[in-house]
Amino acid sequence: MRLVQLSVPPDQRSGVVGVLDEYDFGYTIGEDDGAKEGHDLVTFVTPADAVEHVLNDLEAEGYDRSTYTVSLATEFAEFERIDDVQEQWAKTPNKISPNTLRSKSKDMRLNTRSYLWMMVLSAVVAVSGLLVGSPAVVVGSMIIAPIVSPMLTASVGAVRDDRAMVLDSVHQQLIGLGTAVVAASLFSLLVKQFFAVPTTLDITSMELVAGRVAPSILSVVIGLAAGAAGAYGLATKGSVSIVGVMIAAALIPVAAVTGIGVAWGRAITAVGSLTLLVLTMIAVNVGGYLMLRYLGYRPDEVDEGLFAVPGGREALVVGGTALVVVAIVVAVGIGSYGHTSFERTVNDAATEVLQQSEYENLGITQVSTEYTTVGPFGDPSTVTIALSRTNEQSYPDLPGVLDRRITERTGENVTVRVRYVDFVTSGDNENRANETGSSSSLAAAVERG
Repeated sequence: MRLVQLSVPPDQRSGVVGVLDEYDFGYTIGEDDGAKEGHDLVTFVTPADAVEHVLNDLEAEGYDRSTYTVSLATEFAEFERIDDVQEQWAKTPNKISPNTLRSKSKDMRLNTRSYLWMMVLSAVVAVSGLLVGSPAVVVGSMIIAPIVSPMLTASVGAVRDDRAMVLDSVHQQLIGLGTAVVAASLFSLLVKQFFAVPTTLDITSMELVAGRVAPSILSVVIGLAAGAAGAYGLATKGSVSIVGVMIAAALIPVAAVTGIGVAWGRAITAVGSLTLLVLTMIAVNVGGYLMLRYLGYRPDEVDEGLFAVPGGREALVVGGTALVVVAIVVAVGIGSYGHTSFERTVNDAATEVLQQSEYENLGITQVSTEYTTVGPFGDPSTVTIALSRTNEQSYPDLPGVLDRRITERTGENVTVRVRYVDFVTSGDNENRANETGSSSSLAAAVERG
């Protein structure tokens, strides 16, 4: 529920009261108590879903909401027909008003000092979790990361045509994620310097790291979905804090992998994960913007808005920023498309090989690719395929078979590595026990004979 207060001129009072009567809202009128001299203070209680609708109807009656309009969260309210009103609006789309959306997104923002410290701490926790191989610790880094606010504020500013809001949000994103990368790099160097983990640690073979060293189509999908979910939660009665964990999940561990790559001198890992970080950041912003557009949010009026042409020094800053963003998007997009196409072909080739009868006990659990050069245009050098198996049979020829098939399908000369993950099923244990028991009985019978 919301408690809304309006400062209404006397000549508009009857129109405002008529609208509230049509909605069956409970209201009170304080004569000469408005924000301006001679105005009345009209206070009414409404479901949160109805705020936008009733304000639009009040504007149609001539009320200027910029005079004085306040909407407050209300724990409970009692008035005649309140149950009927709540039941009616519970069945309608629960989208909040545009002004509430803008205010809600800004209220989530921390002050700069708190924001940067929380980014540093989340990066340190993420690095620790990745290096010890603990998914639970990595999840903890996502929970404390305050990245949700600047990500969603950019989407709100874009859909409301608020250039200052967008630029401020983009600045906060770049500063925050840049701080996370630097903090992750410094902390990783300390960990390596004090031998907290082996200095010869093969970071690319670690499962939590390997999946965050290059862009893929799924990373784009994750970013788009996370941004869309965050925007939907912000624009409705959903929980933004919970969805914020999903947004942080797409960004903070990747920033930590970049720092680990820097500390271990793995330029390919560092730049690959940084490319993934930039691509995911863009995807989150785009996903949030598209969801808000889908929900019907638009600017009230276009006047020196987001796409208006600024002048002077501001024009240079905005234009330069736009060119850099476009260049990054194009470069990352082209490189990511090449990576995605290669990985899709590798998956198809590996599936074809493992569908052969001699490999029926094997299943693919993970496919990862390392690249020979830095940047999104690097050539693949090593393909690692993790396979599950339910017996102890060895397949010495399998890497060569996969190598030839992948080379044939992709046209790339790569090295294929195969890693096995062994599983023992209950049936296998029973069969082995029976075989052991039979062998023991036979041996005993022979001995007695």
